[in-house]
Amino acid sequence: MTDQLLDTNRTENHRLVPPPGTFAIDPVHTFVNFRAQHLVVGRVQGRFTGVTGTITVDDDFLKSHVEVAIEASSINTLFPVRDDDLRSANYLDVDHYPDLVFASTNLTELPSGQWVLGGDLTIRDTTLPLELAFTFGGALADPFGNLRVGFHATATISRKDYRLFTMLESHSGNVHVARDVDIEIDVEATQPL
Repeated sequence: MTDQLLDTNRTENHRLVPPPGTFAIDPVHTFVNFRAQHLVVGRVQGRFTGVTGTITVDDDFLKSHVEVAIEASSINTLFPVRDDDLRSANYLDVDHYPDLVFASTNLTELPSGQWVLGGDLTIRDTTLPLELAFTFGGALADPFGNLRVGFHATATISRKDYRLFTMLESHSGNVHVARDVDIEIDVEATQPL
């Protein structure tokens, strides 16, 4: 297995980068998690379970491209009443805006061995630039005849910027749920060998 891992990876400027090609995001092994401060003392956490998209790795890695669609109705915070509210017109309005969409626009290498993927994130009818800090986890041939790559990414977005600010403050003026939402993404994607 180690030989397979080493044979499918390459370096660019002494950094590990994925092999070129188009990879389909594996929804079973991809996790889009989020968390936000709740009533100052705790955190609300959840995830989206419906994720599809492609990662196109160019021979020149900095010209690579990512497109992702996240099914808005797949939001899950393990509390059905809250999830129904998040799906409603108060927040994601899934009946009118079924997907959250990300399309990359640029890729930058950082000295730390990380990368920054810039792009546009659309939530409802608002599209704003977003930067994802990410690391490449490696590539290997899996037992099912696919070349598999993995990435870990993080970002923070403002609910207010996307007009998802219902209940930002309670009647007492205290923050109910914080404005900023931290996002953590683990992606596996595959390409047939």
